[in-house]
Amino acid sequence: MGNTSQSRTTSSSKKTEDNSKQNTEIYEKILRLLSLLCTDDQFPLCIFRQGTDISSHYRIIETVLSSTKSEDFSILLVKLIWNDRMSIPRHEITKLFHDCCIFDLKQALTEDMTIFQTIILDDQCFSALTNSIETNNTTSDIEQEKFYQWIRIQFPTLFYIFEMWLRKHSTLSKSNKTSQEASASASNRSLMKMNNILNPTLVWLLTHNIPNLYLSADNSCTTLLDRMSSVLYDQMWDHLYNSHHDGSSLNRFQHHIFGYKAPIIILFEISNGYLFCLCCDEEFKESPKHYGGIQACLFQLKPTFKLVIEGPNIIFMNTKLRGLSAPGLFIGRDLAHTFLNIDGDFFNVKHLNGEGRLVAIDVWGVGGRKSAEEQNSMRQWENRQVEKSSKVKRSYEEEEAILNMAGIVTRHDQEQLYNN
Repeated sequence: MGNTSQSRTTSSSKKTEDNSKQNTEIYEKILRLLSLLCTDDQFPLCIFRQGTDISSHYRIIETVLSSTKSEDFSILLVKLIWNDRMSIPRHEITKLFHDCCIFDLKQALTEDMTIFQTIILDDQCFSALTNSIETNNTTSDIEQEKFYQWIRIQFPTLFYIFEMWLRKHSTLSKSNKTSQEASASASNRSLMKMNNILNPTLVWLLTHNIPNLYLSADNSCTTLLDRMSSVLYDQMWDHLYNSHHDGSSLNRFQHHIFGYKAPIIILFEISNGYLFCLCCDEEFKESPKHYGGIQACLFQLKPTFKLVIEGPNIIFMNTKLRGLSAPGLFIGRDLAHTFLNIDGDFFNVKHLNGEGRLVAIDVWGVGGRKSAEEQNSMRQWENRQVEKSSKVKRSYEEEEAILNMAGIVTRHDQEQLYNN
């Protein structure tokens, strides 16, 4: 009996020693890899460099290797970030968002790490996130519990990509696929252009927060990181319209947007520092009534990040018919209570926090290549019809009948729709 008990004790001690040695090796590996991605004062490396008990660092690894929920991982990270402080300054929170964005984008832009520079980051977005934590008081420090409750409700995936990175690297086995091979397999991809309202920081912010419907066009994507990478490499979304490049008039907006029969994302930049993002989950059009499905939503991205309104029937656009409403685009459940209102000239804007001038519009189609190709085919057909019409004289009614048969809503057909 004594020998058996001693044998069990020795075996248990040996197992504990092996686990401790393995944890140390994994810990050193994590530090080595993180040091290639960020500096000592940047998240997530900073939580390993601070003077806390190393057992807390081991707990991070143990947490991601266990079957616990991501929520437990977030709780542990927030605790380590606060590091026994009651509260921390707001600028540290802003820097945390900045560092999380850098870390995520570096994972998404693996094959273009050589061109990754902080110049592509939009610092106003990080301040907007900090402003949203405590909207009534933008000067006080932020308590640990308040921040945790905020990310749990407003930004639950903030640490998700870091968690997945840890899960991948918290083993001693070597990957079968080298980074060179990964880069070679995606060498045919080109990075998104940087001269639009949509920039990598906004891609990071939106992919973490918008409904998955708007991130489902690329069937090869299975994770949040995949979707972020696909958008950054112009595979997920199609650029339909940029007011700086395509003209800032209502006519040019309609020309590029109408006929795209799939969900779209529209960014509105306002002169008084506001930036809004409208996610329309069905074809964007003029209509005699409100439209939009259950995944339609309006975000305010700057100067304070927040979800303004979501749900069905929040979009209304009328620029032609008199008596129905003032011309323009209205976002809200009824015309008497709107959250965003752009006039018929697409020049003046009213929103809950004030008024301003429409500076720029950026529109992205999220229905996949097929939707963009169908819109392009329709445009080509319309152009051919215009060419034919210039050679063959027809009455107005004949021209209108041809267009209606092709599914193009004409003025007469639209008036009938409104009258009904």
